[in-house]
Amino acid sequence: MQTLRVYDPERRPSNWTDIIRAGQFVAFAKQFDSGAPCDAAGATFASPEEVTCLIFDSLPAAETFCRACVEDAPAVRFDLFDAGGRAHPPLLTIVHPSRTAALEGNPRTTRLNTWGALALIIAAPILFWIDWARYDGLLILPTILGINFLLIAARLFQLNGAYASAEKSRRERLRRHADGADA
Repeated sequence: MQTLRVYDPERRPSNWTDIIRAGQFVAFAKQFDSGAPCDAAGATFASPEEVTCLIFDSLPAAETFCRACVEDAPAVRFDLFDAGGRAHPPLLTIVHPSRTAALEGNPRTTRLNTWGALALIIAAPILFWIDWARYDGLLILPTILGINFLLIAARLFQLNGAYASAEKSRRERLRRHADGADA
């Protein structure tokens, strides 16, 4: 493992992206709640110039180190990237087990989004009926709410689709790294 400042104007090359080689992996630590960059123990940096990243020669070594760190510092989140850096979403996001439910795209959130969207789809025709059948279209507000319910439901389904697509892409990239192919 190598600890590097993300940007060091006195180093040649000055940026970490020019130092990492194919087959290596980089981990960025940040505080789970605030998203502020921190070290592996969870201490924030005094200035942006001090922000560091960790470079590993293998994905298992990076994953093992990060899992050990989150056990000691549950408020820390690690995002692991391949040599391509932040051009793609993280290969792995490692958090303390007590915080996995708060991650975007987790199965519980996806399930709640689906049930919420279905409830909105069921409620929309009821609102249309209230407006048109009971009040001859005079209230208008129930129709506007019904249209908004359908739009929100579509957005929730689209969000679930985006999470599923990102997860599929991440798993494929992980599989390629496990097979030894450069991604």
